[in-house]
Amino acid sequence: MISKSRVFLTLSRPQITYSFSLINKLRSEVFKGSIYRAIGILAGIQISATFISHYFVDKQVIFPVEDYLKNDKIKENQHYSIAGIIKPGTIEIKRGTLDVKFILTNFDDDITVIYRGETKYEFKEGETIVLTAYTPDLKNKKRIIGLDYQTKHSMDGYMWEDKVGVNRNNYGLNSKLQSQL
Repeated sequence: MISKSRVFLTLSRPQITYSFSLINKLRSEVFKGSIYRAIGILAGIQISATFISHYFVDKQVIFPVEDYLKNDKIKENQHYSIAGIIKPGTIEIKRGTLDVKFILTNFDDDITVIYRGETKYEFKEGETIVLTAYTPDLKNKKRIIGLDYQTKHSMDGYMWEDKVGVNRNNYGLNSKLQSQL
């Protein structure tokens, strides 16, 4: 004969509390693991997106002036890079503003550029420049809005240590490069 105490399992108060605390500990460990897993997945997605976006930005095409004018695939307000020369005598700076207007040329075709922003000391007439810009109106492709630029001087990092001695007073006569000649 089976006694009632064996059929009905009774748990005392401390045993019930212990089992619930064990369940809560397991839940918190699983929850922590899922948080770490989610953070790892999000970090992986962020790193992948950054890598992919930089891959496409680095592959951006720089149009010379004549190729830009012939290109019919440029869309309105689409950002692109265009390379040319700042036409001598065309830089107009509005007094008291950051507005600069100049003509980008290849000496055959001219494009009017409106740029709002600070200009570096390398920004001068006759300088080769790569301009990030967009065209607000495709009917007038010879007028663009510049967003950012880079001059040839700021792109030319070759032998920069040898060019350190060059300034307006000595024109490089005391530099290491001149002394080697």
